[in-house]
Amino acid sequence: MNLILTDLTTGVGKSITASGAGAVKDSRGPAWEVGEVLQGRVMGQRGAGSFILELEGREILARSPFLLSPGEVVSLQVQERQGSRYVVKLLSRAGLTTNDIPGEILARLGLKDTPLHRSLVQKFITHRLPLQLELLGQAKQALALLGREDEEGMEVVLQALKLGVLPRADVLKLLQEFMLGETDPEQAGMTRLVRFIPLLADLIDGLAGERGEETGLLYQELKELVASLVLQPEAGGVKVAEQLRNLLSSQLPAREGVSPFRSLPLNGLIEKLDGLLQALKNGMREKGQGGENSSQLLDTGKGIARQLAGHLLFQGCGGDNEFQSHLYFTLPLVRNNEVTTWGQLLIKKNGGGNNHVDRHNFNMSILVNTENLGSVLLDISVWQREVRVRGRVEKEWVGRLINESWPALQGAFARLGYHLHGYKWQPGIVPRRLLPWEMASGETGSWIGFLDKRV
Repeated sequence: MNLILTDLTTGVGKSITASGAGAVKDSRGPAWEVGEVLQGRVMGQRGAGSFILELEGREILARSPFLLSPGEVVSLQVQERQGSRYVVKLLSRAGLTTNDIPGEILARLGLKDTPLHRSLVQKFITHRLPLQLELLGQAKQALALLGREDEEGMEVVLQALKLGVLPRADVLKLLQEFMLGETDPEQAGMTRLVRFIPLLADLIDGLAGERGEETGLLYQELKELVASLVLQPEAGGVKVAEQLRNLLSSQLPAREGVSPFRSLPLNGLIEKLDGLLQALKNGMREKGQGGENSSQLLDTGKGIARQLAGHLLFQGCGGDNEFQSHLYFTLPLVRNNEVTTWGQLLIKKNGGGNNHVDRHNFNMSILVNTENLGSVLLDISVWQREVRVRGRVEKEWVGRLINESWPALQGAFARLGYHLHGYKWQPGIVPRRLLPWEMASGETGSWIGFLDKRV
């Protein structure tokens, strides 16, 4: 359990949120070492979720997901130092271990100490959501609508809570289909769509007359649109860059996010897919065609459309949302007209309070799984046009190959006005997926801050 710390003696508002907690220091600031245990006392509260601590004679502003009482003694251990940032862990509170904290929180909130309540409190702390009785009640209501109280169900509900769309059963179902589908990267919505389109050709050919011609045109439009979204390395760098722009745009909502009075987010891709599926259904019904296989194929298409719609919900691009801090994209790659390679891209938030990506200061992670090179993970950090890259490869020769081509890449970055530092890589096990929610936290281990929410 972590706190976000700011040294008030060096100026409030300079803190940079890291993966746990940050304390900014300057020439007068603290110089804590990794592993050091700090003893402090809670001096008082300043607003909801903010408290004043005294640490080593300094006044520290602490953002805490749980309640701290004036006079309490806390023990903090420095977990990691990242320049002027410190990741610290709450070890105890006046003899109270962190395992006891959920029970204490429930007692203060007047809730029964049940496994479900304890799990929710722990999830709220992990996701840095405010521990408010109303929000906990919304989460419980959403779990009932979803019909599941397991780990995966809680992750879906907490993401919906961050998006501010509770309680809505339709939203929960869409998010569930998206999040559970993405746990297997080969079943990601965009990858499934690319593989699905050719399967419709026989159904299109089975429709004759005017209805068949209309449906055929819809099919051709969707086929061409999907082809423009998929990355095709053989097309060359310029064409791939265009495909990448189209691909990322297709995974962002074209309209504002959802609210109780607003329809679900859509974009041109989902609208064309829905239109084609409905035209096929109507055409087969009029001709008395179709069978079990055709119905299953249309059901598969509807499932893909729901998964893609859930992805748009997850992006949470509508409005100023302080909780949703991720942009997540899937990257299907085609070779010889087949999806043999896929990847994932996370664009990450750099600094607090900003909901846009500054072209001079941003972070991202890229995971690509290939047939010949194995899996490759790149973590990229850009700060004031200084670009640093760390990565992981399955095969050492792939790392050496990247190093050999690095000078040419540095020249390309220099022409764009960026300074690309050397490439730091290590061989080993590369995670099979990069997912920006808690279920994947044990796999990714990515080293760059928070994720960003708007491109």
